[in-house]
Amino acid sequence: MPISFAHRDFRTLIPALSLIVGPLLMAIGDLLHPKERMAPPEQVAILVDQASRWYVAHLLLLIGILLFIPGILALAALTETRKPAAGYAARILILVGAAALASIFVGEMLVGRFVLDGADPAAATKLLESMFSGPMLAAVGPAVLAFFVGTAVFAIPLMRAGGSAGRAAGIILIGTILILAEILSAQVLLSQIGNILAFCGSAMAARLILHGVTRA
Repeated sequence: MPISFAHRDFRTLIPALSLIVGPLLMAIGDLLHPKERMAPPEQVAILVDQASRWYVAHLLLLIGILLFIPGILALAALTETRKPAAGYAARILILVGAAALASIFVGEMLVGRFVLDGADPAAATKLLESMFSGPMLAAVGPAVLAFFVGTAVFAIPLMRAGGSAGRAAGIILIGTILILAEILSAQVLLSQIGNILAFCGSAMAARLILHGVTRA
């Protein structure tokens, strides 16, 4: 089933730019990201020497996820033309998830600034422990998961349909799965690879949008 973006106006240019700039900033941010540890004291020990790098990395991730929203919603719109319920659900889940991820990036930026401003390591450890305590994870965790579920909901119908849009969606989905794996394991290499893949898939989708026709 062909899907057409008939005119190259703001409705195509903005999503296309979003699909390039947003994931690119996120990939750069993650490549700058210091090593991660599950234990807050070990993480703070790394932050003491790399607080500015930590802060810049999460700043780029924050800006990237915000700029990515128009593009990924455009991809959900492709799904909606084929599977209306899936496309609609994907939009809601992605918006909820993007908001939750943005809040985490802001919190991690705060920890970086806290250390940069000379906070005692013990106080920084306590802040990090509070951020990732059970009550916080219970509140934010399901919303974060919504982003990854929403990505799968929009990507799978496009992948099943095949074509260039399906390949782009598949690459994005693999990238987001790797990012989720990093969140669960604290292995930064996984999200670095994942963000690069997400950028490649998004750039492919942007090219399709700018050329006026994709295939779902």
